[in-house]
Amino acid sequence: MTDRRGHRAFVERLLIIIAFAIILSMAWTVRALLAVLMGAIVLAVLLRTVSRPLRKHAGLGSKASTWLAIILIATTMGALAWLFGMETGDQVAHIGTALPEAWRELRVRLLDWPMGSPVLDAIESSLNAAALPRRVIGLVGNIFTTCVLMVFGGVFIGLEPDLYVRGLLALVPRSQRALATQALDESGQALRKWLEGQLLSMAVVAILTGLGLWLAGVPFALALGLIAGLTEGIPYLGPIIGAIPGVLLALVAGPDKALWALAIYAAVQQIEGNTLVPLIQRRMVALPPALTLFSIVAAGLLLGPIGLVLAAPMTVVAYTLVRRLYVREVLAHDPSPTPPAPAPKAARERTS
Repeated sequence: MTDRRGHRAFVERLLIIIAFAIILSMAWTVRALLAVLMGAIVLAVLLRTVSRPLRKHAGLGSKASTWLAIILIATTMGALAWLFGMETGDQVAHIGTALPEAWRELRVRLLDWPMGSPVLDAIESSLNAAALPRRVIGLVGNIFTTCVLMVFGGVFIGLEPDLYVRGLLALVPRSQRALATQALDESGQALRKWLEGQLLSMAVVAILTGLGLWLAGVPFALALGLIAGLTEGIPYLGPIIGAIPGVLLALVAGPDKALWALAIYAAVQQIEGNTLVPLIQRRMVALPPALTLFSIVAAGLLLGPIGLVLAAPMTVVAYTLVRRLYVREVLAHDPSPTPPAPAPKAARERTS
């Protein structure tokens, strides 16, 4: 009898391992689809965040407020494109032609340095200049297709989120649906707060960087500020990626301009990191830095460049779900204990 139970337990564990391996294999096969899904969810959360005050103050329904949020976002982007699009577009086009000149300038300076030749060979071999245009065209086409799918998916999910939540909860046993609902609500709230803080941080970095580069006389300051703001969405690596074009273009104008540009990028990151980030993290899920760093590396390896952008929101959702479903439910430990309740009024009066 004991042998039969042991054999049955072994078969059950083996089936669980096989099922888990199948799920991982399927996830690996459709990993690009998972990236599109995560991007659509982030966009849907953005639409719902903008529509919240419209529902609250204008008394609109869920779908009507979401449509109005879509119109407001599209109108705002169109107005910004009309106000700054021509100048920014010209600057971005000039950046594309000026970067090769900046690279040639940097190449000459590296060759004058004793250790510059091996460094230059390593950079050129890693870039593979012959295949670089083809790789860039393929990358841009892939990113464009992914973004289009994300936009449509985000609009559909944002218009009827309850439909998709009910469909997801239908896969959960009835006894666990209340817990799953709470976990989804907490992860959605955490993602919304992260998105609000991230958008504010990106806007501040774009404005400060563009203004600083303009005051320093660096060419294409507006476009470079926009690039710095967009790349700020990638934790750790984003500021470095966003600073490379500015420093290279400033180098064409002279070494002093390059030093000024480098100082401006560093100063903006210090201002953002020491003033804005602490204020934002009071309302956001505070992710452990090592966890964020490893998630960026993993998402980049699995999903490519789009994974670098989606690594942070995916980590926020995963971190919230693990804390709610595993740490609190399985381990019976609350990672964020609530502060003690205030003493009754009579007790406060006696102590005072």
